[in-house]
Amino acid sequence: MTAGPLSFFSPQPSVDGKRIFAIAVQLRAELVRYDAKSAQFVPYLGGSSITHVSFSRDGQWVTYLLYPEREVWRSRVDGTERLQLTRAPLDAWAPTFSSDGRQILFNAFGAGGGQGMYLVSTDGGSIQPLALAGAQGEWCNRGNSIVLMGGPMQNSRVHLFDTRTSKTTVIQGSDGLRQARCSPDGRYIAAVTQDGKKLRLYEFDTGNWSDLSTSDIGFPQWSVDSKYIYFDTGSSKDLAIFRVRIADRKLERWTDLQNFRRVVDPWVSWMGLTPDGSPLLMRDTGSQEIYALDFETP
Repeated sequence: MTAGPLSFFSPQPSVDGKRIFAIAVQLRAELVRYDAKSAQFVPYLGGSSITHVSFSRDGQWVTYLLYPEREVWRSRVDGTERLQLTRAPLDAWAPTFSSDGRQILFNAFGAGGGQGMYLVSTDGGSIQPLALAGAQGEWCNRGNSIVLMGGPMQNSRVHLFDTRTSKTTVIQGSDGLRQARCSPDGRYIAAVTQDGKKLRLYEFDTGNWSDLSTSDIGFPQWSVDSKYIYFDTGSSKDLAIFRVRIADRKLERWTDLQNFRRVVDPWVSWMGLTPDGSPLLMRDTGSQEIYALDFETP
């Protein structure tokens, strides 16, 4: 009965049975960067409809997902030399560069619906699945490691996976933590408690965890110099972006999000960070309307 760019939900028949009412949604977004000088969100990378933006260590390349297609692409930071790296039926998210910039790790649901992690060259080509069924993660700058979480969400733990030896090591004291992210200097892991109320920090040198923030935590991101962690407050009443300094745990409110029309994802809405420390968000430019579809019985 329907075809095209609109997705239809919640169909309901009319009383006389001659119409079907349904909600039609067209998913679309504009990538924006928070400009601290003007205190405004401005288009970034041409305001393209993309998400899960991640930068190479030298700051010259960027990888991202098209939204809502969820295909992995890469390009230079000025948008040139674009290359598509994945296609359907892979449903991808969270692509990140290896430390040498030669590979991109991404998470995806495959053709059979199973969740896993994959590697692809930044120049394109064959996609290599990692033998870690059900795991998700991103590159960690400690050798050739990937920081990941495995097991059910209510009992998640933080692990390190060595891509050279295929050995997995559990980070002690990480029970119930999610959204694990390694610092760019390889000294720390930041992770969020299951209830989203604490941001915790693991130091490799001491093997200890400590609390960085006890406010509502949405999507955390490290600064390039590893001195700060930025995070939004998720779906709490106080919508905002904060950053916390690692050295002294000082918490700063970066900007409010009360009047920002944000794309809301399942579980946790994405937030990114540019190499110069500017937060990236997806501004919702899609549509949601109710349609009446005429219906005639065969």
